[in-house]
Amino acid sequence: MNVTNPQSGSNDQGGVRALLRDATGMQHDQLNRHALLAGLVRPDYALATYQLLLQALFRTYAGLEPGLAAFSKRQLAGLDYVARAKLSWLQADLDHFGIDSALLKPADLPLPQIDSIGDYVGALYVVEGSTLGGQMIAKCLGQNLGLSADAGARFYAGYGAATTSMWRGFIDFAESIAADTAQVTAAQLAAKRIFAFFKQQFDLALVAEFGSGSGNHD
Repeated sequence: MNVTNPQSGSNDQGGVRALLRDATGMQHDQLNRHALLAGLVRPDYALATYQLLLQALFRTYAGLEPGLAAFSKRQLAGLDYVARAKLSWLQADLDHFGIDSALLKPADLPLPQIDSIGDYVGALYVVEGSTLGGQMIAKCLGQNLGLSADAGARFYAGYGAATTSMWRGFIDFAESIAADTAQVTAAQLAAKRIFAFFKQQFDLALVAEFGSGSGNHD
């Protein structure tokens, strides 16, 4: 995160991708204005805020990834999530800062269910789309906080040079459901649930740290 609204590649400007973008635009903008994310690329972004963000992201992906991986394997979904798993990246970042992930108890939130191919596509739209802005964010984290892929910014380094090709692979997969109206609708609803889940986790992180939530300001 930032949960950058993807804008890359000539093959992803319409179809399912456009429907998902339009369905989630308001939530997307709201999340990017969240207090944990809004200043992420600015020189005055605090290291303590970044560490809090990493903890919130770890809790979020710890909740999401088991369901994504299980559906990917159980349904032979056509896109293997294991190759795209991100929790280990966050673990590496927490380890760099000496933060014990075992102490990051999951929030008492209902987990978004991944029960159909549409659910899977919608969830992946959010988590895969977040990698597109990661390259720029990682560069800013290096310049402003002295971090790198090997030192606290592994999550934002993402797929590195393979980021665009990985995104296009997802888009090709997402378009495979284009003719199934019910699954496209399921994908839109799932993407909205995932954005909401991220925001809930970020709000709870602020409440735990400061005693109050503040989701829409710097």
